[in-house]
Amino acid sequence: MQVTVNFTPTVHWKADELGYEVDMVCRVDKSVIDIECIVSDWKVEHFPDLYRRALDICRAKIDVVGFKMAYGLTVLLDTFETPDGTVTPIVPNAPYLEGICTAFSLDMGFDEVCMQVLQRPLLFMAFRELMTAISLPHVSLVECARAMDRIKNMLAPPGSKDKAAWNRMRETLRVDEAYLKYITDASANPRHGQPGHTSGSVTTEVTRRAWVIMNRYLEYLVHGEKPLDPVAYPVLDQ
Repeated sequence: MQVTVNFTPTVHWKADELGYEVDMVCRVDKSVIDIECIVSDWKVEHFPDLYRRALDICRAKIDVVGFKMAYGLTVLLDTFETPDGTVTPIVPNAPYLEGICTAFSLDMGFDEVCMQVLQRPLLFMAFRELMTAISLPHVSLVECARAMDRIKNMLAPPGSKDKAAWNRMRETLRVDEAYLKYITDASANPRHGQPGHTSGSVTTEVTRRAWVIMNRYLEYLVHGEKPLDPVAYPVLDQ
């Protein structure tokens, strides 16, 4: 697809919490995207927020095109140029999640876990949702909650009522109710299209807990779907 958008308005954003303002101009020429950000006060620590805003604007413009054409278009911002001309790659990653996955490594246990994922559509969809949670801003809360729903449904006997299914999940993976509700409650407003702002600290904690629970589920699988050792796997409650 070669997409060109001639409409290039300037979009103003005031980041009150971080103390800066920015004017953004998104240009799209033959599917190459360039977004210029003119900031009132440039600091390296502003990059994550600036990236989210820039991606929002680019995606909004392209989504309008995709809606008209009925094409599933995707936006990828892959490099960032600082005011001094330094160009660096943009890698969607979450360092605060490193080390959480203990169920396997890329050298040991990977084949077994990968086969488990390939054989379970609900599981590979849950993985995709967690990857989306750290790749696309503003969807983390909903994607993490949806992944938890999928794990719940994989653990519950067919035909289980929702309450019984959540109980089965908590008992099997040794997760306190409040620990899990932190994830599902935080997603309620965005899941239902309600306006509002969720702080970055809450979003980060929701994502961290979802990662921990997914890892706990994988531990359950690699141990033959047997009850987890309460000593090795204490109840997740904080």
